[in-house]
Amino acid sequence: MSMSGLRMVVFLCAGVASAAIGLLALVTSVGVAYYTIFGMVLGCAGAVLAWLGLADLRPGPIVWAAVAVLAVAGLLASLLVVREDICCMFGYHRGLGYPWGWLDSGADAATLDEIEEIAAAPERLPLHLDPLKLLLDALFWTQAAVLAVIPAVLVLRGARPDRPDDHEVVPPTRRRAVP
Repeated sequence: MSMSGLRMVVFLCAGVASAAIGLLALVTSVGVAYYTIFGMVLGCAGAVLAWLGLADLRPGPIVWAAVAVLAVAGLLASLLVVREDICCMFGYHRGLGYPWGWLDSGADAATLDEIEEIAAAPERLPLHLDPLKLLLDALFWTQAAVLAVIPAVLVLRGARPDRPDDHEVVPPTRRRAVP
């Protein structure tokens, strides 16, 4: 199998897998907003990746660098989203991250007054990293970046029909001449 054929299979498989996870999330979301958004982003980005595979287009290194930068920026910016819950008869939980809180803290207490005191100063609680939620959030932000970058590059490429550069998505038959 040629490198172009392998690339096509990888994009197609990644796209179908992402779309399947997105569809599963949509079916099971039951009206939970962040779960619905997760499913929509993965489903749409999966369609974009599958289309890249079917059309045999190859994003250049600048495109993938932009996707990586946006994914990391989204993951770090998601730490500004805070979900706090007082539940389970005097339990406090705080999660940082979007769509899932991957940096967690929590505490239990004997009375509601103690829990309210803990909730008033949550920064004193130790933070715990949840690797599965971090992986899911990283997948979400990577797919959101793919969904933003790839179509934008394709639109810019269509608006500028001159010779392709590294930052464009180009068919493998239009390779750049090496100087």
